[in-house]
Amino acid sequence: MKSIIHLTTALALGNFAWSAPLDTQIVADDAKWLAHLDMQALKDSMIGGFALARAKEEIAKENGTPISIDIDLVAEELHSVTAYGTSFDKEPDKSSVLIVRTGPRARSIIDAYIASMEMKLEGKTGIKRLDDKAYDTYLIGNEVYASFLRDDLCVSSKSYDQIEKAQRVIEGESGNLEESDSELLIKIGAGFFFLATANGLDSIGEVPPQAKILQKAKGGQLVLGERGEMFRVNLALSTPDAEVSSQLSRIIQGMVALASFAEVGNESLNTLMNNLDVEETDRYVSFNIEYPVVGLFNILQALEDQKDSEESEVPVANEEA
Repeated sequence: MKSIIHLTTALALGNFAWSAPLDTQIVADDAKWLAHLDMQALKDSMIGGFALARAKEEIAKENGTPISIDIDLVAEELHSVTAYGTSFDKEPDKSSVLIVRTGPRARSIIDAYIASMEMKLEGKTGIKRLDDKAYDTYLIGNEVYASFLRDDLCVSSKSYDQIEKAQRVIEGESGNLEESDSELLIKIGAGFFFLATANGLDSIGEVPPQAKILQKAKGGQLVLGERGEMFRVNLALSTPDAEVSSQLSRIIQGMVALASFAEVGNESLNTLMNNLDVEETDRYVSFNIEYPVVGLFNILQALEDQKDSEESEVPVANEEA
């Protein structure tokens, strides 16, 4: 199973030929939450290049199988990843799907890789090909289905019924998000590589105390991207009226003000308030924060150094005990 994870992650690394912005025509009109990753936009960003390079190192380090992966070959085949779900029930993974857009060679690469694994691991791959399905479908770990609807489009879910429902949306037989009056997408600008949004936050029953503030909003949307040398974060909350928009605006601005007094390593966060832009309407409140990418790198490095330091102290503590 770890080899499959390595292969899937490897598809996200390297040089990509196409960009794949969010396509609302492949998302069901009754989606309650949605996440989208544009791999080309991520790779073109400074933070994405840093993150993907580190991920590539970890994959190479932890690959304990005798099977090597040509990461550069498979990496160029992944264009985007879109996930959505139609409920917030106790088993949301059974009402959600993952849609992966790939290049035309991804399917043959995966087939060849699985065949190679079967030969070297004597068939113990944890992957079964299901011949009774309408599309080429694999069952991974007796838990997750993955179907190639086309050579360049793979849909995965823990429920095969969800794959069939997604297929009807993709082929235009069922309603999609673009044609609906859904309020799932609050506000989208250009230049983002990641988007996550959810509608119906005010109807979720069990919410952690730290997230109670979100129940004042009907929905929430997080967008990550870059502009020049600045890392951009946009948080938009849909609201029932202008009064709630104003309340949420004051709360979030107060939280950002507190965070601006913090310091991680030698990197101060005091520029946060200066780079905060707030927009209020009677439908939503939007917070746009920018921070230098170089400063963000410094913060990530400081956090990693702290983690390494804490891990190195554990054996000493055990020995003294």
